[in-house]
Amino acid sequence: MSFRSYLIIMSLTTVAAWTAWVVVLHGVDPTRSGVIGFVLFYLTFIMAVFGSLSILGLLIRLWRSKTDLPSRLAIRSFRHGILLSILLTSSLILFSQTWFRWWTMLLVVFIVTLVEMAFLSSRHS
Repeated sequence: MSFRSYLIIMSLTTVAAWTAWVVVLHGVDPTRSGVIGFVLFYLTFIMAVFGSLSILGLLIRLWRSKTDLPSRLAIRSFRHGILLSILLTSSLILFSQTWFRWWTMLLVVFIVTLVEMAFLSSRHS
């Protein structure tokens, strides 16, 4: 897959994910849908945020770095998009369940940092 086709497909799927999230937001009644409504809400939200962060991170990396290969920048922004969207969505889930405290968020940030460090250390070994 070429870099241009990756960017086009990623952009189209991100728009589709944001559209799905808006449909779930306006079309699903959380009081009557139960668990499935919340699962749909968070699933479409995490996909939309992931796509947006991944594309935004890739564009910023392309703008700042002229020497790196675009495929390496895409892999890095893909990974960071996943980790940041998990961080954001988990904080929203904790907040909706009234478990959002400074120490729980510190624990979530610590776990995401450990995952990123595992990726960085496996790359260098």
